[in-house]
Amino acid sequence: MARRPLPRLGVPLIAGAVLTLAGLLTAVVLPGAMAGWLGAAVLFSAVPFGALYLEMMMRLIPGAWGEELRLSTEAATLLTPWAALVFLPVLIGMGAIYPWLQPVELTGLQQVMLSPAFFVLLTVVRFAALWWLGARMRRRRAPGPTAGGGLVLLPVLALLAAFVWLMSLDPKFASSAFGLQFLEREFMVAFCALLLLRLSIGRPPRRPGVLGGLLFTLLLLWAYIEFLPYFISYSSNLPDAAKWYIERGTDGWGALLWTWGVLSGVPLFALLFAKLRNSSVALRAFAAAILLGKACEMAWVTLPQFGTPAVIAFWLSSAGLALVGLALLPGALRRRIRSRMPKEAR
Repeated sequence: MARRPLPRLGVPLIAGAVLTLAGLLTAVVLPGAMAGWLGAAVLFSAVPFGALYLEMMMRLIPGAWGEELRLSTEAATLLTPWAALVFLPVLIGMGAIYPWLQPVELTGLQQVMLSPAFFVLLTVVRFAALWWLGARMRRRRAPGPTAGGGLVLLPVLALLAAFVWLMSLDPKFASSAFGLQFLEREFMVAFCALLLLRLSIGRPPRRPGVLGGLLFTLLLLWAYIEFLPYFISYSSNLPDAAKWYIERGTDGWGALLWTWGVLSGVPLFALLFAKLRNSSVALRAFAAAILLGKACEMAWVTLPQFGTPAVIAFWLSSAGLALVGLALLPGALRRRIRSRMPKEAR
């Protein structure tokens, strides 16, 4: 079967850079808008983080899914420096985002974890671990032990990041499932981005049904993890948790909730049909819809208390970073393909 050519994507890169710069300027100039950049940065960084989770799982759980996606996951981890760079404005402008940097009442543990020093340390350690583990996996250096250790270390760091990066936007809100939702979001964003890459470049997958089945499994996990905390918050009559959900069910946020629910829910039910699970065209459409839904979900989780400027900054930045990723990933995949070829064939 003929190999599809790797596209040259200079136009998306330029357009993405312009939109990203516009989003950053909006975040810097307008009060409260830096939270929009935070949401876009977390969404963009989900691609290399989630790709590394998948790559390490492929090493420990071999199968057809790993054969189809391994080079794509390795390519996505090459976005780590870009993701770290995108997060730099958050470190510089955290004072315009987080209420705990103002005089507020915090518990003993919150006083330790919700501090600029801990925020910066966690962010640096998380991106450094991503780069180091990704490099070891790409070079096949003790891949089994590296994958095993990485799948212990990275989820722990992700749970801390979920609390410090996002849940602390409302210090009164607490949810034991928030970290799992954060991890699920990184998995799903990365998998859908890699699925689009795999279905658009190179040889078509030999067993698309395996990828469709995995996407269906991840959507089932998403539905469970999203619904259960909501149900517990209301059935247990937890005021602060219920208030958090009520704020996100009013005004336009309720419509956004339905939007990302439909964008993920329709593919979930459609993938019950084997014909659609085996269709590359359908899987490409589902992956694109779910990615858009994840952007809506990130806005819904992050932005309600920050107002319109943050929403504008978020969508400008998210669109720009999506185009930048669209331009960078094919080149990264090209480098990974060449690195696995014999020297005389390069």
